[in-house]
Amino acid sequence: MENGLAKLKALGIMLISPGSTFSVPQLAFALLIAFAFLVIRHKRRRGSARFDVVARAMLARRIIFNRSTYADLAYFLINSLALGGLIGWGLFSARAISNFEIGALTAHFGARATTTAPDWALRAVMTGLLFLAYEFGYWLDHYLKHRIPALWELHKTHHTAEVLTPVTVFRVHPLDTLIFANIQAIVVGAVAGLSSYLLAKEAPIYSLDGVNVVLIVFVWAYVHLQHSQFWIPFTGALGRVFMSPAHHQIHHSTDPAHFNSNLGSCLAIWDWLFGTLVKPQRESPRLRFGVDEPGVNHHSLMALLIEPILNALVALVRPAAAVATPPAAAQPARPGETAH
Repeated sequence: MENGLAKLKALGIMLISPGSTFSVPQLAFALLIAFAFLVIRHKRRRGSARFDVVARAMLARRIIFNRSTYADLAYFLINSLALGGLIGWGLFSARAISNFEIGALTAHFGARATTTAPDWALRAVMTGLLFLAYEFGYWLDHYLKHRIPALWELHKTHHTAEVLTPVTVFRVHPLDTLIFANIQAIVVGAVAGLSSYLLAKEAPIYSLDGVNVVLIVFVWAYVHLQHSQFWIPFTGALGRVFMSPAHHQIHHSTDPAHFNSNLGSCLAIWDWLFGTLVKPQRESPRLRFGVDEPGVNHHSLMALLIEPILNALVALVRPAAAVATPPAAAQPARPGETAH
């Protein structure tokens, strides 16, 4: 009983905290951004923008009352409440890896003289470095899950969403989350340890509710709109640096030309550097989302929780028989297409 109340309290804090990575204030702000974007686009195309037209585009019934959205909500509850403690099963922690690395470097190369840089500068440097480390860890985790058959079977759960809403971010298999947490711990811990050794000082980062403030800025700016029907593209040079909502919608596309692309979180730089970037065009191509496996109900509890584990085990035993890429084909747009 007490454990259940604690989880409900934690969920409530997450939903109202401005520093969480998913909160009601953030969602409201994201909707305001989407509304403003649609109004501006409608005015540019038609010379005026009607409130009822924009409202229908934002509150599309085909998105809200979709079985895929219902499954997203179920996963929101599963990951937030029933399986929230799974993250504690991680084999690695960033702090442990950082401390181990500092100890190893000190033992081999000796202690370094403490830096004389002001604390605010050190905190700013560490905040930026650890954000970049997080982004690289996100890209690496995502890349491996699109290339290794067993990992793809776990990650595929996220790609079975046929329409995208901000809640789709919770449509992630618990084991997928566990692997992500461990990869992030290794990458962020390694960067933190090396940086602390070179600076001869462990500098804290600028954070809000324990989350890197740079990440929070991106979450408030556009991350919630990455899982949405709103085609908001960053083109040109901007599209090589930042992962716009349209970038991520391309990542979810069933068009084979888009498979295994745009693997970053907030930034597109790692995709650009490693050749996995597909920049969006200015106008919406009316993408279709999901995983095309005829006869499979991807929104049942069995398909969301049990089958990914069984399929991953089969892929481990027979990797040649598995396909580490979304098994879908380009088809005409249907009710999951991007709004434009």
